[in-house]
Amino acid sequence: MAHQDVFFAGVPGAVRLHDCQGLLPALDAFFRLWPYAPQPAGLPSISGTLPSGLHETAPLLVITPQGRGYRLRSPWLPAPRYEPSRACLLCSLAIELVAACCHACPHLISLHAAAVCLHGRTLIFCGDNRAGKSTLVTRLMADAARGLGDDLLGLHRGKIFSFGVAPRLRLPPPSSPALKRFMNERPGIRDRHYGYLAPSPDDLAPWGERHAPDAVILLERTPGSRAVLLPASAATGMDNVLARFLIPDGGAREVLRLGSQLRDALPCRILRYDDLDEAAELLARQAPLLPPAAPLPADFPPVPDSSASCARPSAGRPPAAEPVGDAGDSRTLWQQRPGLSCRQAGQSIFLTDSHGNHIFRLDGTGAVVWQLLSAPLSRDEALSLLAETFPDVPKTRIRHELKQLFQALFKARLIEKAHKSP
Repeated sequence: MAHQDVFFAGVPGAVRLHDCQGLLPALDAFFRLWPYAPQPAGLPSISGTLPSGLHETAPLLVITPQGRGYRLRSPWLPAPRYEPSRACLLCSLAIELVAACCHACPHLISLHAAAVCLHGRTLIFCGDNRAGKSTLVTRLMADAARGLGDDLLGLHRGKIFSFGVAPRLRLPPPSSPALKRFMNERPGIRDRHYGYLAPSPDDLAPWGERHAPDAVILLERTPGSRAVLLPASAATGMDNVLARFLIPDGGAREVLRLGSQLRDALPCRILRYDDLDEAAELLARQAPLLPPAAPLPADFPPVPDSSASCARPSAGRPPAAEPVGDAGDSRTLWQQRPGLSCRQAGQSIFLTDSHGNHIFRLDGTGAVVWQLLSAPLSRDEALSLLAETFPDVPKTRIRHELKQLFQALFKARLIEKAHKSP
């Protein structure tokens, strides 16, 4: 079986193409702004020099043909992934290359977000799927803004790190003459569902370019809404930003600290919109008027080295229901598990689990109970306190919600049985 190895900047290992050298023109088009070569010598790294000897080992990523599509093997995937088209394959390959960069550089953290330089301000866009990050970034690029990333974004020593991956647009795109013109002038690889641009360095920052962030924009695509920028509460901003990080094993404490720094340093706004052109025009007017940002510290501590586990970074989802058991009867005394990292934003509390792999948010009653758990507390004691504080709420409802809350805190390993005094 014939193969060819290619090496990417910042990645400590080869991408091996098995019997699919025909992919090389597609790689040239897709990764035009991410340096790669048949040999690793001379390729840039993110900070310093990549560990010696890694390029001589087995390939990091392997691509083989399978039917009409391709199969991608990666140490961060539980099994080889089948991709039915070149566009899908290149999308997955870019994700795996970003994961490899983060493993190679512990000061680099990846976000599922987008960013753009607009009138001298660097804006980070956060939003759920179909909120319009890709189309909005592309629409702003059509008006001479400069894209920094689309879905694949890095933070390195307090600055946005661009991977040089072009925006991926769901087809057909929204109705916008400016967007359609821009896409037609820069056609890239596409399939029936998605199309990529083929931008120039003037349109999109190449791999390794860094920019200090100036603001966070939370996207809310609401049918029928006029485009408007609204203030975002501290808890809303914190929740949205933290949800975009891909947390390496054991890195939740550092990510929570970085999320707090972003919240404190950057103005945060909600962009509620429906029409793409109207949203772009609003941002072009308002970006220069946003309050100035405070600089993020460049000495942010690196996340723990997770290279030995080869576990792919994962978002802050609750862990599996462990340990086995439940939160005991209503008279059992519980307390906060020691060693957890905790931050408050508004009336919400954000904290990490004991393993440092996940971040949780507690609101309302949950936040109140968590503060009470700084000393030993039983469900019966919590019930008495809350029933007195909220006399209009049925006691049966409070009892049921407390049971669910204590059970969730126990399964997430956030509380433990109180130690008896000697």
